Amino acid sequence: MATVSVIVRCRDKQDSIEATFASLRRQTVPVEIVVVDSGSVDGTLDIARRWCDELLQMPLDRFSYGRALNLGARGAAGSILFALSAHCAPAREDWVERSLEHYANAKVAATSGYPSRGTAELVLQDHALLRADPFFGMSNHASSWRRDVWERFHFDELLEASEDREWSWRVTAAGYVIAMDPALEVTSPHRAAAGPRAYFERNALEVRSIAAFAPVQYRMRDALGEWWQTPPPAGRSRARMRLSPWHVIALAGRWWGTRRGRTRIA
Repeated sequence: MATVSVIVRCRDKQDSIEATFASLRRQTVPVEIVVVDSGSVDGTLDIARRWCDELLQMPLDRFSYGRALNLGARGAAGSILFALSAHCAPAREDWVERSLEHYANAKVAATSGYPSRGTAELVLQDHALLRADPFFGMSNHASSWRRDVWERFHFDELLEASEDREWSWRVTAAGYVIAMDPALEVTSPHRAAAGPRAYFERNALEVRSIAAFAPVQYRMRDALGEWWQTPPPAGRSRARMRLSPWHVIALAGRWWGTRRGRTRIA
């Protein structure tokens, strides 16, 4: 039976991290909680010490998303490793359990959720699917992966963002698949809470990072087409989706990030 460790990356998250820990302790499968802190100066560390099994710290000037995950993975005991951001809390108490079910398929290297838009289908993302749409895929705000796969493929520690997509790129090229299950989606409200400009810049940064390793092309007409055609989430009309400023900002950030990025790997 798989053993599970959840890596929680954090810095100054005292307002949200306790809910994250509580959601993990409610899971139907017991988990080891490994915290990787990158320089908190609020009450985050005090809260973490009450909840976690292992607390690791790294200087802020050494932080990258990939480096923090690699540090957490080295300090974790599990055979299946999860990443969960400190501002996220799975609504499902079987979030871990459902993820583990996908590993019955030996080709599955990792799991992640995605927002359901009408249909709610499991997608086994291989390299061809990832090349066809490098913007869709695993997100380390809430994901899991096999330890033995991570031991072969560590996360890139130099990328500013999108270390999850870059990792997926190499792993799927080696013949594995990523189980993309909409039932595993965990919302990440902090992006919008940071404000429109930060939301735009974050989307642009992620796409610039993707363009460093994957051939991406996203023209203005692609952004307009996606704005017009994207199916809305359950309970929301298509018209309301089109009028959402956050949807427009995300697409604009993606377009701008593609213009500013430069592909290194074909």
